[in-house]
Amino acid sequence: MQSQVRRSVRAWSPMPLFAAFAVCSLVVGCSTSSAPSTPELEVVRAGAVIQDANFADSVFVNGLQGPTTMTFAPDGRLFVSEKNGSLRIVENGQLLPTPFVALTVDDDNERGLMGIAFDPNFPHNHYLYVYYTADDGTIHNRLSRFTANGNVAVPGSELVLADFPTLDAANHNGGAVHFGLDGKLYVSVGENAVSSNSQSLNTPLGKLLRFNPDGTIPTDNPFYATATGLAKATWALGLRNPFTFAVQPGTGTLFINDVGEGGWEEINRGQAGANYGWPFTEGYFTNRPELTQPFFAYPHGTGTAAGNCIAGGAFYNPPTSAFPGAYYGQYFFADYTNNWIRRIDPNSGANSLFATDIAGPVDLDVGPDGALYYLARGSGQVGRIAYTASLPPSIAQQPANALVSVGYPATFTVSASGEPPLTYQWQRGGVNIAGATSPSYVLNSAQLADSGARFRVVVTNGLGSTTSAEAVLTVTSNKPPVATIVTPGASATYTAATNLTFSGSASDQEDGSLPPSAMTWSIVFHHDTHTHPAMPDTTGIASGSWLIPNVGESSSNVWYRVWLTVRDSIGLTHTTYRDVYPVTVPITVHTVPFGLQVLMDGQPFTAPHNTVGVVGVIRSVGVDSPQYANGKFWAFSSWSDGGAQSHTFTTPGSSATFTATFVETSGGSCYQIQSERTDKWLTVNTAGKVVAGSTTQAGGQIFQLVPTGTRYKLKGSGSAFLAVVSNQLTMSANFSSAESFTQLPCGYGGRTRVGFQASSGSAPHWKEATPGEPIQSGDGGNGGACNAADGGAWEGFYLEPVACPGSSTGPVCGNGTVEGSEQCDDGNTSSGDGCNATCTIEAGSSAGCFRIQSERTDNWLTVDGTGKVAALSTTQTGGEVFELVTSGTQYKLRGASGAYLAVVANQLTVNATLGTAEPFTRHACGVYGGRNRYGFESSTGTARNWKEVTPGAPIQSGSGGNGGVCNATDGGSWEAFYLEPATCPGAKR
Repeated sequence: MQSQVRRSVRAWSPMPLFAAFAVCSLVVGCSTSSAPSTPELEVVRAGAVIQDANFADSVFVNGLQGPTTMTFAPDGRLFVSEKNGSLRIVENGQLLPTPFVALTVDDDNERGLMGIAFDPNFPHNHYLYVYYTADDGTIHNRLSRFTANGNVAVPGSELVLADFPTLDAANHNGGAVHFGLDGKLYVSVGENAVSSNSQSLNTPLGKLLRFNPDGTIPTDNPFYATATGLAKATWALGLRNPFTFAVQPGTGTLFINDVGEGGWEEINRGQAGANYGWPFTEGYFTNRPELTQPFFAYPHGTGTAAGNCIAGGAFYNPPTSAFPGAYYGQYFFADYTNNWIRRIDPNSGANSLFATDIAGPVDLDVGPDGALYYLARGSGQVGRIAYTASLPPSIAQQPANALVSVGYPATFTVSASGEPPLTYQWQRGGVNIAGATSPSYVLNSAQLADSGARFRVVVTNGLGSTTSAEAVLTVTSNKPPVATIVTPGASATYTAATNLTFSGSASDQEDGSLPPSAMTWSIVFHHDTHTHPAMPDTTGIASGSWLIPNVGESSSNVWYRVWLTVRDSIGLTHTTYRDVYPVTVPITVHTVPFGLQVLMDGQPFTAPHNTVGVVGVIRSVGVDSPQYANGKFWAFSSWSDGGAQSHTFTTPGSSATFTATFVETSGGSCYQIQSERTDKWLTVNTAGKVVAGSTTQAGGQIFQLVPTGTRYKLKGSGSAFLAVVSNQLTMSANFSSAESFTQLPCGYGGRTRVGFQASSGSAPHWKEATPGEPIQSGDGGNGGACNAADGGAWEGFYLEPVACPGSSTGPVCGNGTVEGSEQCDDGNTSSGDGCNATCTIEAGSSAGCFRIQSERTDNWLTVDGTGKVAALSTTQTGGEVFELVTSGTQYKLRGASGAYLAVVANQLTVNATLGTAEPFTRHACGVYGGRNRYGFESSTGTARNWKEVTPGAPIQSGSGGNGGVCNATDGGSWEAFYLEPATCPGAKR
């Protein structure tokens, strides 16, 4: 598909060429879906429409190149960061030509200079802090401190405080930096398009971090003891791309703006130890008590109540308020793609629309004058919204000189403020122009005779009037140049990790063929309704190539737009573009058994999950293990592609299916738990709260400790799991939403005495704070060692092993270590039996080869011509040799042909691969006549046990097998089989 737009520049100002084209190099991770605005070389009015007529918008400063964030210094200067690494200063309303500092940055895609903060003691120590993408050694984000000397940084004063991990993707960098009222430095860091980073305490990515001003990490950070490296700085986690956040003066309330993925943008109230849920959830959610709900979330979409990119926020708490009282303390936030500003009450949550028609707002700030300032990336400007009641008109931005081709329109624009209503009257040569009564005046089809004309505007309100400076029009007979893209072609497609090549030409009626120096290229990555920057503006080449990344955005509703702008010798330009779409393939993720949860690119889905991928993009697939479904625990066994439990893959050139096979597992060991503080056993009251309520063990609740990595979840009766609700242990969760606990050894004689630590909260340990009341955790538990006699310490609990409900045996192997009364499988810890001597589940090894005899007819199992298994042979030598291959605590059976056993229409059939084979549980039926007898149970079906229902017919299983104990003489029970060792095919004995 080919899309081309022809545009010509008709106006002149000293602004650099791409100031108005900066929308194509956004750093926040989202942008408007429309084509970039006409790159006219004129100053564009800020143009915000304020909902309250007593407010007015004006341009504070223009000429910024790809601005990303802004911050007022204590002395009133405005510092603005540009994506290219320049930190600019606005002083007395003027953009200073010399940057405060010009950093060497990697500004590809969403990288660059992204955050600024002033030390609370800046007037004395002159420190300010920046967050940018460094390219020395590896490409990574960096937090540094500089020392100011007036309007420039002291040379060599950079002190690197933190170098964050090497970047894989170029997007989701975060980058905001602010001081809290506690004097600590807070930094928001994106997850770098790897969603699992957000939940990992081994990386600082996807977090809000908290540092001391010297870059050291405070030891009272909530995860200091459990995280590693820079992740010890984690103050809150579960964030995707927190590009901006704000701290309320006076209260210290912290609001984090997290850019969303599929459906929601979030404002999260900052809390120590909070987990905001990415990638498990976004927006509002239910049944996840361990996660923190957003304070406010708005959906993706069009209009002024929806958006696609929350990208700015500021509390209105200036030293002297210039807005009406109703606005004081309100939180203002902006959406970049839908171009609006809204406000919300931090207490009640009531919100309303404040302003619209802003050219891509990326940051907000409240100035020392009490006005609200916004950073408009789409126009390269800082806008100022002021309360103008009782103020005469004033002009913030004067109309600019213009250069146009004959026959083209010329546009002049003014930005003014004052008490409304404002009226405008444009003049030419001092004479009013009839009907020219808007902030902009357009002279249609300018002629050579108009060259030299002077235009100005008179702005009036009820309190007075003011007249702008004059702007001069120059009309030329020269025609705009013509830009032509040769490659990529009109129907070009791409795959990831390949070069996107481009070439073109430029011609001009007066100048002839234009050289490469007249050509500027850029590439923009489009995703759904927003954009990401890809290749930044590159001037001076007629052709080139750009490597398409294979990490980052995993969606398939994406494409690249290649832009070419050419400029002739007098400054006229023409811009065109070409779209390049991806090659995509369908991807399906299954589980065996059906309907378990899978993680696709870190996000949870119920299988089967269907998606579409761009060929060549690296994606990830995984599962949590164990899982709880249909009243059973399931442990991960294998992926059909042989990958690890969680692993990446490169999207292939054709459709792909990934199947995760699980085996039924015990889920972990069962215990009754005794509080050391009162010696009572834990029970669950009628409100679902866990209390130390029983004086006898017999009255205590049985809890099943289910291992999840190095942590545990606790299951009670039925399908209820333990969660922390309002700092109290509550049996109210499902397996997915249950709280994860760390078990900490406390040591005591011959009894198992442990402490439990929740995964969140500043004091997350269990404690019976008040006898008879719910057990406390989260922020209710106290820190310290397990000591019941110390009221300031967290508590130890005794674990007494018991049989799990419905089980006739003690606890079984589940977490890789042998606990009291545990046993492996059927008690045999020999190699190949499913569990080894340290109670670690084995996988994929052979348990040997056997021939199998039916106890019901004494015939040996054979495989007929259709692959069905039946008891047909009266002699052992005529029986099929089956190899038992371990699959966790279960087995898969391989026939002599190499095919594996499956259940097809409830009949045993040898026609499967290892990945699709049916896993069976082997049950010991006892010894008879000196021979071992076993029953086999499949993983699916309502009556899943093997049985020779009809002699000579295929063996039944799945829904065809019968329930009961192994008893050949009982027609209503399932059957036992004898296993006789045999030489495996091709082996020697």
